[in-house]
Amino acid sequence: MPKNHTSKTSTTEEPFYIPLDYEYEEDTYKKVFNISTRINLSLQLATVFFNTLHLIILFRKDLRSIAIYILMIGICISDILTNSLDFINAAGEIQWLPILFAGSGEMSCVKDGYQEVNIPAQAVATVIDISRRLSVWLAILMAAIRTLSVWFPMNQRVQGMTKTRGALWTLLACTVFWIVFNTWHFALYRILWLPDNASQFCLSMSMFKHLITPKYVLVAPEGLQQSMLDWGFIEAVMKFSAAVSYPILTVSLLIQLRIIKKRRQNLQKKEGEQGDNTTKLILFMTICFMLSEGLAGVEAVLLYNIDKIMEKYEDLGNAIITAQYPIGILRTINALSHPFVCFLLSSQYRDTVKGIFIVKRKVGDYFSDTVTQRFSGQKSGRNTVDESIEESNDNCLEYI
Repeated sequence: MPKNHTSKTSTTEEPFYIPLDYEYEEDTYKKVFNISTRINLSLQLATVFFNTLHLIILFRKDLRSIAIYILMIGICISDILTNSLDFINAAGEIQWLPILFAGSGEMSCVKDGYQEVNIPAQAVATVIDISRRLSVWLAILMAAIRTLSVWFPMNQRVQGMTKTRGALWTLLACTVFWIVFNTWHFALYRILWLPDNASQFCLSMSMFKHLITPKYVLVAPEGLQQSMLDWGFIEAVMKFSAAVSYPILTVSLLIQLRIIKKRRQNLQKKEGEQGDNTTKLILFMTICFMLSEGLAGVEAVLLYNIDKIMEKYEDLGNAIITAQYPIGILRTINALSHPFVCFLLSSQYRDTVKGIFIVKRKVGDYFSDTVTQRFSGQKSGRNTVDESIEESNDNCLEYI
C-alpha cells in the first residue's frame, strides 16, 4: 500500500512520545506542553544570541590557540546548532513559524519493504543528534583532561592533551565518533528509480498512478525505524554515564585542588577567597549538568519502557510523557549558562571581553591630558585609559 512520504530514521536523543489514543483536551498535559514549549523557545533564542557572542569572543586571537578554549569553541558551536535547529522544529509545531521539511504530503508509491526518506528532515534530525551529544561529551572531556592534568602533572601524555595540538585532536576524534555513531545506518539506505521500483498496489490502482513519476528516491528498509527506536536502552546508558562521570570528575578535581591548597602555606587571603568563589561556581555547574543530563537519563529509561508502564499505570505514564518538556528547559538553561560561567571563572576571558569593549582614547584627548598634567607639574606617561590588568593564573576555566 502507499506509504507516508515524510518518514525518516534517526537516533534522535530525545524523542517525544504521545499516546496514540490520547485526547487533546485542556488538561494538565497540554498545559505543560504549551507553557514549557513557549518558555523553552524563548530560552533557546537567548541561548543562540549569547552563545553567538560567546563564539566571537572565543575566536579572538588571545583565546583561540589555547587548548581549553578550543574545546569550548566546539561546545559553543554545538549549542548554537542544537538550539537553533530545535527552535525551528518546535516553533513549527506551535505555529510560530511555518513547518519546514514537512514533505509534500503525498503518498509514497515505493515498492514494499522500503520507506521513502524525507532528506531535509533527516539531515536536520541528524545534525541535532550529533551536536547535542558532542556538546555533552566535550564538556566531560574538558573536565577529564583538567582532572588528569592536576592528578598527574608530570605525565607527558597527559600534559600533551592540554596543548593546542592535543585539544585539536581531541575535538576531531570526538566529532568523528559522534558523526559515525549517528550516521552508520545511512549505509543501509538505497537509491531507487521510479517507476521501476513502484509498489504493485500503486500500479494496480489508477488513482495512484499520477504519483509514479520518473525520479530517484532515497529509501530506507521498512524495519530500520523500529530498530533505531530499540536503541533507546543505549541512549539511556549514554545519558546516565554522562550524568555520573561529570560529577565524579569534578569531585576528584576539587579533592586534589584542596590537597594542593593545603600544601601552600604562603597563600594570601585574597587568593583564598578567589578559590572559594571558584569552587562555588564549579559546584553550580555540576548541579546544572546533573539536573539536565541526569533527569534526561532517567526520562530516557522510563520512555524506553513507556508501553509497559501505560498498561499498568496510565496516570504515571502520562506524567512521564509530560516531564520531558520541563527537562528540555533545564537542558537549554545549561547551554545558556556557558558564556556566563566562562566570564565568571576565567580572568583571561574577562580580559578579552574588556579588550573588545574598552576603546582607546582619541588623540585629541591624549594631548589635552598631557597639557593638563604638564601645567600641574605631573609627568604624563600614558596614552590610553586602559589600566594595566594584573596577571593571574587563568586555569580556573579548565575546571569546566
